[in-house]
Amino acid sequence: MSLCHFKCPTPAIIATLTALAVFQMPASGNPRPLEGRILFLGDSITHAGYYVSMVEAVLLAEGVSPESFELINLGLPSEGVTGLSEPDHPFPRPNVHERLDRALEKVHPDLVFACYGMNDGIYHPFSEDRFAKYQAGINTLIEKVKATGAPLILLTPPPFDPEPLRSKNQLRKADAEKFGWVEIYEHYDTEVLARYAEWILAQGDRVDGVIDTRTPLLAYVEAQRKTNPAFTLSTDGVHMNDEGHRILAKGLLAGLGRDPEKIDSLDPALYTKVHARQMILHDAWITHVGHQRPQTKVGLPLDIARLATSLPEKEVPQFLFNGQNLKGWQGAPEFWSAGDGVITGRNTGPVPSSTYLFTEKSYRNFRLLFEVKQTVSAEHSTMHSAVAALGERFEDTGGNAFGFKGPLLMFSHDWGIWDAYRRNRLVPPGHKGTLKTTSEKIGDWNRIEILVIENRIRFVNNGVLIFDFTDDASMLRASPIGLQLHKNEKPQEFQFRGLVLTESPEDVLLTAP
Repeated sequence: MSLCHFKCPTPAIIATLTALAVFQMPASGNPRPLEGRILFLGDSITHAGYYVSMVEAVLLAEGVSPESFELINLGLPSEGVTGLSEPDHPFPRPNVHERLDRALEKVHPDLVFACYGMNDGIYHPFSEDRFAKYQAGINTLIEKVKATGAPLILLTPPPFDPEPLRSKNQLRKADAEKFGWVEIYEHYDTEVLARYAEWILAQGDRVDGVIDTRTPLLAYVEAQRKTNPAFTLSTDGVHMNDEGHRILAKGLLAGLGRDPEKIDSLDPALYTKVHARQMILHDAWITHVGHQRPQTKVGLPLDIARLATSLPEKEVPQFLFNGQNLKGWQGAPEFWSAGDGVITGRNTGPVPSSTYLFTEKSYRNFRLLFEVKQTVSAEHSTMHSAVAALGERFEDTGGNAFGFKGPLLMFSHDWGIWDAYRRNRLVPPGHKGTLKTTSEKIGDWNRIEILVIENRIRFVNNGVLIFDFTDDASMLRASPIGLQLHKNEKPQEFQFRGLVLTESPEDVLLTAP
């Protein structure tokens, strides 16, 4: 596909959007439609997500159907295309090629944007060897994306602004002993990133488009410093603020044949909503694809994230689990642990009475979305687990401070409702033994939705309605929600993830017809 250049006739936009090599525009002059899955790859600038969210908000404001496109942000902080790291970086910088094959396979993109370079010079003076590794990394990215059939648009690396770091003594001269992300070569932008960007711009005949993000950002800062010499778009020279992302997004939109000035008239409420949704999905996608960067937030399971971002308008998601620890929960520490996005209930010795991990807050009418997996082996018990709700905590046998009286909404091996210490089996009524369901993925993750409205309790597993039960309202009360580890002599292990809750939900199931 041949390229064209966008130039705006107004002085204000000329200062920010210049010489953008972009898609060839259709003969009608209308902007090229953005459809299907659109993948954004990049480092911490893309990870921040503001420019991606702005582009999505503009598309929605233009009336583009949200069902016709999906912007997927897979930006990962610290990442590059070379595999290089400066010696004092706290961990080896991730290389996009460690995850690129998985990303392309899992996303199946219809269009790919890639923005790399800021980290690839590893903040050192220019080196032909490092430059060659950058070129090789981009070349491999081009080859792999091209092999999928998806168009690829390269973005030049944004500029590094040295001015905010001068007073902090974080700039280093060429003869310094070491360089890195907190000790940056003083001419890193003009001698390194400028050359990287020039090379990216020269790749137009190999890809489906190139957009120059560097020139408009430099022009904007230069214009602002005429009246405010201390002006900057970045307090550390690398990570741009919201204003910087707005200039970047304008350049991208102009490159796509759309009016960049629409960003300035966006409804703040729309943009805030879009960005909140984008960040939930972003964390979910980078976790779903997988990566090797430590100190990165673990996202929700992708299916749960999609549900959490498509709730009925009045429902506000509460994330009961932070993915790292048991903050907001209470339970016996010998049985419950958390990390890497998962809560684990496990016993190796006897459990004298069923014990629960409880939320600190109580709930009455709610929707709960989560995934659960039971460890299945010759050594492990097949005893069920459950969500305890609408009852009361009490001290149970064996000094168990985390006991429960009331409805147990059971899953894994046995399904239904057991009214603990009161009426026993409620659903199915009079049923003896365990209740099976073909919807259960034995030993694998099961997606569950629980909907409680007044005295009606509905329970869905993997899209199949397991029960729809209307109880005596006098038997139900607001209480903490508990995850069960059943009384047992044998080892058990359950893992829980997701755990998104809304209060006062609408009377509609999200995961079943």
